[in-house]
Amino acid sequence: MLSSSTSRITFISRYSLLQIPNFVSFPSSSSLHSHSEPPCLREVDEAVDSFTRMLSMRRPPSIIQFTKILGSLAKTNHFSTAISLFQQLQARGIAPDLFILSIVINCCCGMGRMTLAFSVLAKIFRMDYQPDTSAGSWISL
Repeated sequence: MLSSSTSRITFISRYSLLQIPNFVSFPSSSSLHSHSEPPCLREVDEAVDSFTRMLSMRRPPSIIQFTKILGSLAKTNHFSTAISLFQQLQARGIAPDLFILSIVINCCCGMGRMTLAFSVLAKIFRMDYQPDTSAGSWISL
């Protein structure tokens, strides 16, 4: 069993590896037809399309790939889109990890949905994750 300081260091070091640019670029056929849309909306559409394709795969990719997309959406304040994709992930039966749940808490707080943020924090505890201060730092009243 890991001590809380060891798991905190692991969380921080793994999180730092997930620092990604504002949007992960995912080429799609829709980008060929949507040149009239602003670039930001095209990128969001491409991220959603990629996420949906990944969900529909017979063997979905690693949870890290989903985390990258949700993190990109959260960083660019597309909170409701990230939460919607998270709900699709859960509906497909793919268990979220601590990173995705932390992103969802961030999105909930960014939208002012504190009750939902606390609900996600409760889920973290029910799943027996050991969050450090960064997982709960968005929930400050």
